[in-house]
Amino acid sequence: MDTTKNTNLAIYFADNDYLESFMNYLTEKNMGFNCSGFTKCEKLKQFVEKNKVSILLTDDICFKKNARNINSEITVILTEKPEFETTPNVYEINILQPVDEIVRELLKTVAKTDIPVAQNPLLPNGKIYSFFSPVGRSLKTTLAIAASQILSDKEKTIYINLEPDSGFSVLFGQNFDTDLSDLIFYLRDDEGKKSSLMIQSSICNSQGVSFIPPVVNPEDLFQISCDEIINLFILLQKTGFRNIIVDMGTLIPGFEKILSTSEMIYMPVRKDSISSAKIIQLFAYLRTLEDAQIEDKIQRLEPPFFQEVPSIAYNLRGTEISKYMAGILYG
Repeated sequence: MDTTKNTNLAIYFADNDYLESFMNYLTEKNMGFNCSGFTKCEKLKQFVEKNKVSILLTDDICFKKNARNINSEITVILTEKPEFETTPNVYEINILQPVDEIVRELLKTVAKTDIPVAQNPLLPNGKIYSFFSPVGRSLKTTLAIAASQILSDKEKTIYINLEPDSGFSVLFGQNFDTDLSDLIFYLRDDEGKKSSLMIQSSICNSQGVSFIPPVVNPEDLFQISCDEIINLFILLQKTGFRNIIVDMGTLIPGFEKILSTSEMIYMPVRKDSISSAKIIQLFAYLRTLEDAQIEDKIQRLEPPFFQEVPSIAYNLRGTEISKYMAGILYG
């Protein structure tokens, strides 16, 4: 089958407003589907007569009323109570959740099938900005999130946290069903066949910033190689991200190789003697490496005292820390 052509996704809901919300979201995200929306079954039937539909997305009411016999490779039903699990090529998703969560589950469902989905054409390389520091309590993560929000207002940007103990589940008040390690392990076995779908199904959004939930189990970081992280960056760029913000930890073997891919490395520091000693030791190590460009890319940040440091789960735009980071990014 020619995978250069988009897969036909037919969306059938009786409620026009609900249909438009799905159409707008999928069109905006450009996920490789050729989306066609319908509120009347007769119009849907006419479309199916002339076009091959790979995926039919509908709800339980429409399915039971008149969409059960629509010809498609798979049918995905939004429902409150699962009741079609034993029907061949029919999958169910809980309707009582936001559109973005439903779409994430839809992508995961399609990724488990043999349905081909067009990959986005390779785009020019985007930029990688790393936030890294051997110094604790340096506002590294807050500054990285502030930079992500700032850049997201102008270009498609994603935040990647490579720390073993990010605390995201606590900060955001939710348990994520997929994290970075799940995605990396999937990509390891996928051989690129459904990488775009799985990446997009793993991406969450907060305050206009895309992010992949960090690892929950710190041991998972020891099982991820720096080459796999760099490969993820490449795939994210192919998915359309122009900026990748990397919140670096130090537990990934070969972390310096990841740093070397960066356009710029921002290193928040503190002025006490212990912090200074850690910085001196880090730079001494970096100078032993063959890639001396890492040190040249590092910009030390000495943030001023902020009266208030908001949680990263909130909108940082307009805050003092965001204004400070904007000055660093744009001079």
